[in-house]
Amino acid sequence: MSARLLNIGRDLQSRLKEFFENPLDSKATPLELLQAALEDLERRVQPAGRGRKTFPYDRVVVHITQHGADQAAVHAVFRDFGSRLRDRLAELNCEAPAEIDASVVLDDTAGEGAPTTIRVECIGAVDAPAAPAATVTRPSIRLTVVKGQCAEPEYLLDEPIIAIGRTAAPTDALGQVRINHVAFVETRDGINETVGRAHARLQFDPGSGSYVLYNESSSNPTSIIRGGRAIRVAPRDPRGVRVVTGDQLQLGRAVLRVAFE
Repeated sequence: MSARLLNIGRDLQSRLKEFFENPLDSKATPLELLQAALEDLERRVQPAGRGRKTFPYDRVVVHITQHGADQAAVHAVFRDFGSRLRDRLAELNCEAPAEIDASVVLDDTAGEGAPTTIRVECIGAVDAPAAPAATVTRPSIRLTVVKGQCAEPEYLLDEPIIAIGRTAAPTDALGQVRINHVAFVETRDGINETVGRAHARLQFDPGSGSYVLYNESSSNPTSIIRGGRAIRVAPRDPRGVRVVTGDQLQLGRAVLRVAFE
C-alpha cells in the first residue's frame, strides 16, 4: 500500500511539474499573464523554520514574450502588480520586505503562433549590485500643457509609470479601466480628439536613471521634439525613447513640455 501511495505521489508531482512548465497559450490575456506570474512567485516562498515562511526578494521583474501583445492592456493590468503580490504573500502568512519593486518588461516581437512565455526574475537586497544614489533615485518630472486642454495646466509627478491619454479613466473593449495621470479633456477643438485614450506612457528606467516615452497608440502619432528636430516614437516599440529636460512630447496635435525637478 505504501509503495502504491508513493507512486501516486510521484505521478501527481510529475503532472504538476508538466503543468507548470508548459508555455501559456499564444493568446493568453493580460489577466492570465498576471495570474501566471503570481503563481510563479508564490512557489518561490522559502521555509524559514519554526513554521515561518519568507519571501527574500525586494525586486521582481516579469519578462513576458507574446506575439502582438497589447502593451497598453498588459501594463494597465500589471500597474498594481506589487500590491497584488504583497496581498498574495500576506494570505500565505509569509514574511516579505516592506517594499517590493515590481515591474514588467514586455516583448511583443515574437513570431506569429509562438507560445507566450513568462520569465520571472527575483533579486534580493544581497544580490543587487551597489549603485550610486543618483542612478536609482527617481526624479520628479514636470509636464506643462503647451497645446491642448487637460484637467490641469501643469503636472508634477514622480510615479514609476505615468499614463497619458484622453479622459481620466477610459475603459477598453474588455471593460478594463486605465487611469491616466495626465488626462486631456473630452472636447472637439482640433487638438484633443487627436490624443488617444491610451496614447502613451512615461516609464522610469532605474538602469539609466531616466524616464522613457512609449507610444501605446497605433493610430495617433507620437514624437519628441528636441532642438527643433522630431524624433518619432514607433507604436508599441518596446525600446521607447528617453526624454530629457526641454523636450516637447507631441501626442497627435497636442504638446507637453518636459522638465525634471
